[in-house]
Amino acid sequence: MFPIHDENKPTIKPYVNYGLLVVNVVIFFFFFLQDPIRMRVLENGIWDFGTIPRDVMQGENLWTLITSMFMHADVMHLVGNMIYLWVFGDNIEDAFGHTKYLGFYVLGGLVASFVHIASVYLALPSLTPVPYGWDPTRIPSVGASGAISAVLGAYMLLYPRARIRTLVFYFLIQIITVPALYYLGFWFLYQLIMGFFSFTGLFSGVAFWAHIGGFAAGLIAVKLFRVKPRSRQNVAVRREPIKPFYVNPRYRAPLVDATVEGDIVRVVAELPGVDEADIEVRVSGWELVISAEHGEIAYYKRVMLPFAVSAEVQGFAFRNGVLSFSVHRASDSA
Repeated sequence: MFPIHDENKPTIKPYVNYGLLVVNVVIFFFFFLQDPIRMRVLENGIWDFGTIPRDVMQGENLWTLITSMFMHADVMHLVGNMIYLWVFGDNIEDAFGHTKYLGFYVLGGLVASFVHIASVYLALPSLTPVPYGWDPTRIPSVGASGAISAVLGAYMLLYPRARIRTLVFYFLIQIITVPALYYLGFWFLYQLIMGFFSFTGLFSGVAFWAHIGGFAAGLIAVKLFRVKPRSRQNVAVRREPIKPFYVNPRYRAPLVDATVEGDIVRVVAELPGVDEADIEVRVSGWELVISAEHGEIAYYKRVMLPFAVSAEVQGFAFRNGVLSFSVHRASDSA
């Protein structure tokens, strides 16, 4: 599976995330384009600016803990990391704010590096004697994936119901929509399985424990600093006819306008041809359902909400075929 984009627009321009993307790309091609065939300049850059576990344990070249976050081993390594940062980073910047997001990103990368170094030394007993003279404590680690893993951990906690448009390679290439909780949950489970498998002496060239450490850092940071998703002020949640959930030609999808004002979602729906007694509104967590049936006329519409709301419907009114009401943010999601 490969993410394409998320259906979760931020409320602010993610300038810091844009900057991180540009810096990573520029640094990679600065080294790569000097020798694109043999890539010796890039290789030397990795050895000079990558994090070497033994150096860090000896208190040497500690600055590489930062520089290694902006180095990548090849084009595919860069593209993979930048796509994840592009898809998930803007919403985390939205939640943290510009300055705090940059600090969060760097801190997540640092935690990921330290967890990776610890895992290298914990795995050493299974690598004794060292195969083919290869010593993992002397191999540099590079890439933004540790910091990006922190972004993924924060995203899963802050936006578990956000939908991720995903490219799937399974016999045929398909595009499906997956809730962030499942997409990132399975991603982390895979990292965890491979991380423990690496202690058996298997070497894959992937710093799975950096991903695990970064992801955990993202989860902890959200809880520790009590970060909450920003509310979208006066932003239409959805305003277009949508096919009804049930495939039934009798049902129509009414036009619904839902706007957010702080902790309140105000809903207006057009239901011509029915009476107030025919209308049913059901509210459950992150969604509400509006349905009505009168003779040959039937309406059905599901509306996804930007946050979990309480089941109580307030200000219910129906005049001249127009329904209006409001729901409030649930107390446990505030």
